[in-house]
Amino acid sequence: MRPNRIFRTTGFRLAAIYLGLFGLSVLILLGVIYWITSDALRQQLSVTIEREVAALVEDHQSGGPSYMAAAIEQRLASGQHPTTFYLLLGSDGRKIAGNLPSLSPRDGWQELSIPRRGNDAGGDSEDSDERQFLGLGTVLPDRAFLLVGEDTFRLVEVQEAIIRAFGWAFGVMVLLGAIGGGLLSLGFLRRIDAINRTSRAIMEGRLADRVPTRGTDDELDRLARNLNEMLDQVQALMESLRQVSNEIAHDLRTPLSHLRQRLEGVRREARCMEDYEGVVDQAVADTDAILKTFTALLRIAQIEAGTRKTAFSTVDLSSVFQSIADAYAVVAEDRGQTFATSIEPNVSVWGDRDLLMQMLANLVENAIRHTPEGTQINFSLKFGNEGPIGIIADSGPGIPAEAREKVFQRFFRLERSRGIAGNGLGLSLVAAVADIHGFAITLADNEPGLMVRLDFAPGACG
Repeated sequence: MRPNRIFRTTGFRLAAIYLGLFGLSVLILLGVIYWITSDALRQQLSVTIEREVAALVEDHQSGGPSYMAAAIEQRLASGQHPTTFYLLLGSDGRKIAGNLPSLSPRDGWQELSIPRRGNDAGGDSEDSDERQFLGLGTVLPDRAFLLVGEDTFRLVEVQEAIIRAFGWAFGVMVLLGAIGGGLLSLGFLRRIDAINRTSRAIMEGRLADRVPTRGTDDELDRLARNLNEMLDQVQALMESLRQVSNEIAHDLRTPLSHLRQRLEGVRREARCMEDYEGVVDQAVADTDAILKTFTALLRIAQIEAGTRKTAFSTVDLSSVFQSIADAYAVVAEDRGQTFATSIEPNVSVWGDRDLLMQMLANLVENAIRHTPEGTQINFSLKFGNEGPIGIIADSGPGIPAEAREKVFQRFFRLERSRGIAGNGLGLSLVAAVADIHGFAITLADNEPGLMVRLDFAPGACG
């Protein structure tokens, strides 16, 4: 895997965007912390200076300039204030006491710098030749001037420490973010590559290949499952197409061969017009059977495509059942079968009336054609707990359990039905109609015989 592919992935770009936003948020947070900390330390220095100025002003009020000067010298001699600076000027501007050089008197807060001496405490003499301090100047009532200041080295040192800590933290964050983004992109690429490999394998004809899942139920796992379900449907459609092609070739080969043989025979042996007419009638019948097969296939394809859904409306299902019962009851009686009906009134569904008629007609016709004389056929419609239920049950030979799913496949026929006219597409059309309407079909043992149950979806009811 080429490294530059990682940087072009959506995962890496998203990680970079989130890292940038997070980094900006961290910089703002660190800036606020830096400002608050610096301001707090500066306030602390200011309070210390103000207290010292107040104490010295009180000394001045008690004993005058000489007493204040003695107090300043005592503080400097004690060594307890190594970072504090003092300056006391007389009313004539002459320096009286302190460790600062003479300065121009200026009332209020001021930031000053003085040359650094070799024995100055704190700081690194190589970094700067001057010491920075924050001072408060006060003009006394006798026009004398007092300046008290504190070295800002500790403030600068804390600020530099904060900046260094922030720099390290930001660098580590960027490094971890880049590593995390790379790993995320690498994992994302591997999973996308798995999808690409599966797609390529399917394009090469390996329809059974599927996209691997990790069981994490994340968005890529859900995508993989959806793709696999789609591939299952594609494979089923391809197998169905292959089966239909084989069945069409197999089922049409025999009638077409017979048709050709009859035509060749009449060409060689016919002696009069009656011979030609007889063969032409048989050829027309064979052609009609072939056309009927293609018509059924086209109708199934049209239904499966869903084009008929645009014509859906509320259908009186009770009247549809009654119409089928009226049409086929006589046919069943002619074959010596008993046709019993039980149809509840006022049952309606959302669908296509013609398709529903065709579906029920195929089911009832199968029950009549594939059962012997004396069979009891029950045709009913009733309300169930989940919606309307239709039943077509007979007492005939039934369908083996292992073949009940196969009978809905195109051209599938049981061995005992091979001698009965038909093309094996009747139940395929039934399945297509049920699917487009959202109905469920269940084949069960009627003990004896077969029971076909139609569960009309509640959502389809009108």
